[in-house]
Amino acid sequence: MAKTLLVVLIGRKETGQVDHFQLLQEQEAVSEAQKAKFTAEIVFAPGFDHLRVIRKRLSDPAAPPPDAVIVEPASFASTGLILKELKGKAGLVLLNVWTPEVESFAVDWGSAHPFGTVGTDHVRIGAIQGEQVAALIPNGGQVLCVTGPQRASAAVERLQAMRAGLGPEFVVYDTESGQWTQSDAIVAFDSWYSLYKTRSIAIDVIAAQSDELAIGVRNACRAVTNTAHREMLLKARLLGVDGCPDFGRKLVDSGELTATVVAPANTGEAIRCLRAYWESGRPMPLKVSTEPRAYPPGSVAGAR
Repeated sequence: MAKTLLVVLIGRKETGQVDHFQLLQEQEAVSEAQKAKFTAEIVFAPGFDHLRVIRKRLSDPAAPPPDAVIVEPASFASTGLILKELKGKAGLVLLNVWTPEVESFAVDWGSAHPFGTVGTDHVRIGAIQGEQVAALIPNGGQVLCVTGPQRASAAVERLQAMRAGLGPEFVVYDTESGQWTQSDAIVAFDSWYSLYKTRSIAIDVIAAQSDELAIGVRNACRAVTNTAHREMLLKARLLGVDGCPDFGRKLVDSGELTATVVAPANTGEAIRCLRAYWESGRPMPLKVSTEPRAYPPGSVAGAR
């Protein structure tokens, strides 16, 4: 069953601006495509450039049209544009995003092309991170949450769920990064600290929404010139998300991170869903979730 997939991931691989989770997404896509005997064309581009990349590939007369596109939109707005662009032209699996538009497009997508979403349960990620915070400071305290871009549903859902799981004895500050990289975390921290450096703060936990953001904010803390603030921030327990085997989990094992939340790659699951569609002819599930977990397992409240 010869099928061609266009897999559009986030980053600039030629300049090394790709986080470890996206590299894991690439590995999973290559592995699962080989098992299914599909051709997987994998492209890295900044999130804002995904629509242009997809349009360019669809209009290339020298290449066979892709049977399906797997893509993680950078924002709610870009999700809508990608849905409109691909309807009636190819299959589509959206990664790590959910909007009301998805359900409305599903009604009219038709049976000629597969359509669905695959994502990690981001509400559960936020809940686990909240449980990790509560385990570290059971009597409450101050938490700095460094989020991904709030135009992405993943960042919004993670923050809301973490806040919902913490009682009034916890004070949660949050600061938004433009993307999910270490350099973005430094900018986000500096923006937050510029507002709070003259106030009385005592951060007990820094909860970053990715392991890359966690390392970036720790580096930013090292650059704080106020000695008392720098020492306080560097003593704060540091949490991340993604838990890639070659990055986040290693950082936990070495002690650089206190804990993380393992978010499984979902490109492999997307390809398995497409394979099942083409083999059975049955519609794809509209919403498939991969389940996150705490790492180490004993890092959540009530686990000990």
